[in-house]
Amino acid sequence: MGIWEKLLKAERNIRKRVESIFGHETGQTPLEVRHDILEQVESRIVIDTNGKSFPFGKVVVWLQPQTNALHDVFEVAFLQDESLKADIIRKLKDSQARHPNDLEIIVKLQQDSDLNEVESSPRLLFKLDFVKSDPLRKLDIPETNLVISKGSTEQPAYRLKKERILIGRLSEVLDREGRLVRKNDIVFLDNGDDINSTVGRTHARIWFDNEKREFRIMDEVSRYGTRIIREGRSIEVPGGNPRGIRLRSGDVIVCGQASMRFELISGTDST
Repeated sequence: MGIWEKLLKAERNIRKRVESIFGHETGQTPLEVRHDILEQVESRIVIDTNGKSFPFGKVVVWLQPQTNALHDVFEVAFLQDESLKADIIRKLKDSQARHPNDLEIIVKLQQDSDLNEVESSPRLLFKLDFVKSDPLRKLDIPETNLVISKGSTEQPAYRLKKERILIGRLSEVLDREGRLVRKNDIVFLDNGDDINSTVGRTHARIWFDNEKREFRIMDEVSRYGTRIIREGRSIEVPGGNPRGIRLRSGDVIVCGQASMRFELISGTDST
């Protein structure tokens, strides 16, 4: 299948998914937004002595719908099955541009509660942040240990030194067309277990904020939610909130009914 055929098929899938829920003609705006996003990504490809390359380690897509109705449309069009992430990766591959194997693509959707604020000027429906890879940053990331206390996983504990840790069910998550959209680091088995079934395929993510020197966690709009148990208190992690919540060494992370203990090995303030 050629590039144009792939693009048309992806567009048809988005339109069908959106219009089956929201009605005829509701798919046009997200298609236009998707087209503009992919054009901006392609415009950042550079040509060097080795051919085409995409010199960024992270792309952050900020979706900014101007109404609650459009918010719901964007959520279905871009977040379901992480379709926008898959589209960006496919765009880079189709353009034959080299890119980091651990390229991070984050799609953030403005929350409903913020949509009624009055603004002095019209706001764009999206914006993009391109962040270049910094090889020195990875050396500064503290080591963590996540010990599984409830639920079945591939291993009893995960000792990691990573800027981003993805939590979910299945080691590899595919979209409806069989394309890889995510590899989880903390993998709960898809074995039909009652506890594991409450963990979403793309349930939560932990990341290291290099400026604040702290780890944070966000829930990725999972069905059964995420919370932290800290000193006997239960702290809800808001779904889809890009700011997330700060993690402390000793926190118990609860994903649905599964849980794990977050331990900081060394390298930053744990209080």
